[in-house]
Amino acid sequence: MPLTFDRNQTSFESGFHREVWWWATGMVPLDVSLTEETKAQCSPDVLKGCYQWHEYFGDLCADMYENADSYLPGTPRQFRDVLERASAGGEIIDEGVVWDANRWDEYVSKTDRSKAYRTSGLSVQYCLRALSRLGMEARRKDGEVIITNERYPKIFHAMRVMEYSPNARDTVVRQHFACCEFRQLFKSFNPGHQDLMRRGSDDAHHIARELHDFAKENKMIRYIHFGIIKYRYKGVRICDYNLHCHDTPTIRMKIGPRVLNPTASDLPLIYDLMRERMREVDGGGE
Repeated sequence: MPLTFDRNQTSFESGFHREVWWWATGMVPLDVSLTEETKAQCSPDVLKGCYQWHEYFGDLCADMYENADSYLPGTPRQFRDVLERASAGGEIIDEGVVWDANRWDEYVSKTDRSKAYRTSGLSVQYCLRALSRLGMEARRKDGEVIITNERYPKIFHAMRVMEYSPNARDTVVRQHFACCEFRQLFKSFNPGHQDLMRRGSDDAHHIARELHDFAKENKMIRYIHFGIIKYRYKGVRICDYNLHCHDTPTIRMKIGPRVLNPTASDLPLIYDLMRERMREVDGGGE
């Protein structure tokens, strides 16, 4: 990745920069996501596509961050949506993806009419022009639209597999596309605690470790539900936390009705709130 994204960064030039940072810091390293089991199931084109895809998204995040004006008013999610849609339809060939021109035009027309695009003045064609900065092209020929990327020619082979992987339409799985989580390519993958905390600042990781030690001492059980890390005491949820792009610090925690964006200095308060919740449970209340 040409630009190094720091998990501990807290100030940003704009909301767009923060969103790009959030995307980049969530990308799964290849040595984690591209396991031997996954590689063994990949065709040569898909395997090359995985390596190129990871490099492409790293380069794309860096270019978006350093040249935001070339992508605004779009959002990182909207550019990924174009890439997802392009790879999900048509027919994969050596050069990329070949769509029937009428089907592609239907997708473009429907997307351009959507509220998100109309209110921001965005269009699919604008997104394609921005994405062309890193080699993507959609050209017409004989009633077809051929979508390629000259700098990363095999990416659509891997993206197509991801689009048709198990449970690919689930919300959590869509994040796997953005983060190059290749453990999702051939089977449904549920992220663990380490995966969910990948973007977390050093402070967030410190809080998570200390909280886990406290919870373990107090006989709480940790579990994960829809990407949220939760602790349960005697069958009752005591607290939960996850990471959020727009929160500084990045960790967001809920203990009963109380919602916090804590720093390490808030740990004594967190423990007090958790003890209060445990007393309620021991007393028979929620």
